[in-house]
Amino acid sequence: MSAVSVRRGASARDLALSPGDGPGPVAHFLDVVAPEEVRGALQHCLPAGLGVVGVRLVRAKLKPGRKLVAEYAVALPGGARRRVSATWAAPGVVAPGPASDEDAEARRRGVLAPFHRSWIGWDDGRSTVSVAPVDAAFPQLVRLHDPRHLRDVLRTTPGLTSSVDGAVAEIAVETVRYRPGQRHVLRVRAGDEGRAFFAKVYRDDTGQRTVAAAARVAGALAAGGATGGTASAGVYLTADRTALWAEAAGDSLADVVATSGAAAARHVASAGSALRRLHDAIDVAGLPDRPDAVQQADETLRTAELVDALLPPVGSRLRQAVVRALDLLSALPSEPRTLAHGDVKCDNLLVGSAGVHLLDFDRVGRGDPAADLGKFLADLSWCAAADERAVSALHEALLQGYGAVPPARLARARAYEGLLHLRMAARRVPISDPDWAARVTHAVQFATERLTEEPVP
Repeated sequence: MSAVSVRRGASARDLALSPGDGPGPVAHFLDVVAPEEVRGALQHCLPAGLGVVGVRLVRAKLKPGRKLVAEYAVALPGGARRRVSATWAAPGVVAPGPASDEDAEARRRGVLAPFHRSWIGWDDGRSTVSVAPVDAAFPQLVRLHDPRHLRDVLRTTPGLTSSVDGAVAEIAVETVRYRPGQRHVLRVRAGDEGRAFFAKVYRDDTGQRTVAAAARVAGALAAGGATGGTASAGVYLTADRTALWAEAAGDSLADVVATSGAAAARHVASAGSALRRLHDAIDVAGLPDRPDAVQQADETLRTAELVDALLPPVGSRLRQAVVRALDLLSALPSEPRTLAHGDVKCDNLLVGSAGVHLLDFDRVGRGDPAADLGKFLADLSWCAAADERAVSALHEALLQGYGAVPPARLARARAYEGLLHLRMAARRVPISDPDWAARVTHAVQFATERLTEEPVP
């Protein structure tokens, strides 16, 4: 495929990739320069006369001095929408190339139109734009956008055979996340009145293990009866390396906490009860080990590279706080690993008429139950925007719902709370946010204060 010369914004790109001037150049590039560059590049992928109506940033990730990757939602004439991924690389770093085979397959299946190509590159080889659903690392992604293929899957896979009854045109696919080479999430609806599914696409057999883990979690929750909470049941499509999850009804606990504050306490208590059911489960044989305290600290430090580069004094305080958290965890008594969710946060909990419903089982395994509890405590603080009254009420509700906590577990949970809040500070504030520096600084300070209180086992 030929490259396209896009010279506008080259200096702004280099300023964004270089950490010396703080977060300002990054936000400026993403908010002002990048959308026009992406818009211009996409014109080379569309028929003449068909323009791009809108380009909206979905998420962005900066690796200082290496590359900036951004996912955009693109609106086209007539209401059509598509996700695209743009990469801007530093000198000496190779940007993603084209996926010729999958491009041809997408055209053959009719899932690329109105685009006539799925990739475009700048003439310097440092910037590229890729168009969904093409990704060389996930060749199955193209056929997963084909209504005919999905109809066959839904009609022939045990557990899904009653999910679709109608013509191919009644099956709609929506991209939820498009991250070439990393991960993809789709939403599939079978007709206006049919069931909807979320499809998570994998490069290996991780999805199969995730579906099995979800069944283990569902069994543990069922032991709690009506108050034990529920968990999604998945179906694994071996040929497509994809896990399908029926869309569950309810509101995200993150939204409930953000809008209701302390009034969300009863839902948080229910979630705490469900979490305790997992930790009390006896059968953990065959599950993978979740990261221990040292690995958790290492992961937090890796995510802190962005803060190091853009706010060096804050990055230094963050790293000191990580060491403090690890020292606390190392000094506290441990306990046998239990069934652990691995990613307990409000976004992974739905609140509905039947109680709380757990989602996302990619990280289920054998782990320290205090890590689950600590992440939930940290996430509640984050979702409540650090409102002290609301945070106190929600934390109290979580621990009441969870039940009597062994003192050592609670002490470790408080240390994990500080550690994981540090990770949230480094990861969750959008780099395009003009208030990024202030928000990250505040979040690191909040976590550091949590870690100054000596946990008592």
